[in-house]
Amino acid sequence: MNSILFCLPQPRFFHEQPSLRFTQALCLLGAFITSSLPNVSLAAEVPSQVALSQQQTIHSDNIHQQPTALYLDNMLQLLKPAHSQLGITVWDMTTQKTVFEYNNQSLMQPASVQKLLTALAATKQLGKDFTYQTRLTTLAQQPLDKSLIENGIYSGDIYIEFSGDPTLKYQDLRQLLASLSQLGITELTGNIVLTSEQDSQLQAPGWVWDDLGICYAAPISPFIIDKNCVYGRLATTGYNKVANITMMGNRPIEISNDAYFVTPIVNRPVAKPAVQTLTDAVVLPAYLTESVPQCQLTLSRFDNNRYHLSGCHVGAKSLPLAIAITEPQLYAQQIVAKQLASLGIVHQQPITASIMNTEAQFMAQRQVIASHQSAALPQLLETMLLKSDNLIADSLLKKLGEVYYQAPSDFARSGQALKTILYSIGIDLSNANIADGSGLSRYNLLTPEHVLSVLTTLYQQPEYRFLLELLPQSGVSGTLRYKRYFNKSPLKNHVFAKTGSMLGIANLAGRVNVSNGHDYLFVLFENGLSPQIKKQQKAPFSAVFLQTMMDVPR
Repeated sequence: MNSILFCLPQPRFFHEQPSLRFTQALCLLGAFITSSLPNVSLAAEVPSQVALSQQQTIHSDNIHQQPTALYLDNMLQLLKPAHSQLGITVWDMTTQKTVFEYNNQSLMQPASVQKLLTALAATKQLGKDFTYQTRLTTLAQQPLDKSLIENGIYSGDIYIEFSGDPTLKYQDLRQLLASLSQLGITELTGNIVLTSEQDSQLQAPGWVWDDLGICYAAPISPFIIDKNCVYGRLATTGYNKVANITMMGNRPIEISNDAYFVTPIVNRPVAKPAVQTLTDAVVLPAYLTESVPQCQLTLSRFDNNRYHLSGCHVGAKSLPLAIAITEPQLYAQQIVAKQLASLGIVHQQPITASIMNTEAQFMAQRQVIASHQSAALPQLLETMLLKSDNLIADSLLKKLGEVYYQAPSDFARSGQALKTILYSIGIDLSNANIADGSGLSRYNLLTPEHVLSVLTTLYQQPEYRFLLELLPQSGVSGTLRYKRYFNKSPLKNHVFAKTGSMLGIANLAGRVNVSNGHDYLFVLFENGLSPQIKKQQKAPFSAVFLQTMMDVPR
């Protein structure tokens, strides 16, 4: 056997871990170098602990023999977190083979990585030309024009057909209603009805109750205006006084408030006791000796889009508020009434909502007065993937279910439709659990292998490859533009991936360019990450592992 002298270069940064033993460091390159020599037994050169770990993490013989797998496996033993659970799979885009696996069959919570599945299924079912349509219609024997308006009065029924467009804005709706003014209408004596074909399930099973008042968990309704979110600001003129809330846009919600701001507490030295006890020598951890008071704001939600903000905030700087609408149908009715009034149009009947009538006799008399069209599906998906937009993702999931079944579809049926659609293009999700399209639900369960199947499909089937180009780029776009350690060398510009972040979850899946000239598809799942440990990390594990991949051998 040839004798080789080597030393281990220290990784550019490490996950927060205990100090590494020197012998452990030697094993890292020893395992890789000896594996590349002919007729050398790896087990004879690598300590039994590392060899056992390789048997547990590298499942197939062909992967076990690859230098890339040996390199990544040994690096993983040095860098993996002590408390959270990992699931990893890496696929070489040049050889089109899996080169590394670790717990890749374990079901874990995907968070927003789930959006990759939604993007693929929506493209397959809805097609690239799909758009949402919001229409203003009436029933008449001929298209509505000024000749049918007498003294500014129109006696026919007016229908506003909502489609669940997650991008519909306040001004878009106003432009539709302004079409009535352009026809010379100043008074409506018939019914004004908000209609839709969609079901009325507003939240998916498994959404966290505490999130429901926050805009990233806005209700998934056929009636969506400005993302069903209202904005404001909380400010104060002094500490320990009731703060002031200013809401923007004069939207029809009611919010009360007894929240206040408090000053940070400055650490003060504590006099040492005259008689020292055993507890005097105890050094408390930082989280038990923090000087900032434990203080938080709480939003309570009530019926009729009423809210109450309570609690406190440390500091004096004003805070932006983003509050999700609780009852979107009522909100839409009130918005329409408000806009008609601003256009100078009086209506005699109350504004109501109902399921759209699709009977042939009704549709034959339906006349479109005006319509609004959303951007096409690729642009919607770009926004969804770059900004990790939950509303677009879940609206698309329900829409693909509606189109698949040709009937209103709730989250459960739409999730089953997604499974069936993806199965038709070779992705088996039979042991997965799909609760929503955004990943917001805690009931979602996927394996890294499931997500890799989606990524390889995007790469191998040309009609879906554009989705890979829509992923955030490290240090450049979307959720990776400012992400810590991804916005600087060596990862900047080299990672194209979908993030998945929730309390206890830090996932990443996509593509990485490395120095050996190959591109790799990867899935990194990390579940069970406590906020305390995350705060203490020198770097997130996903960044550590991908930075290690930058030096993968040829």
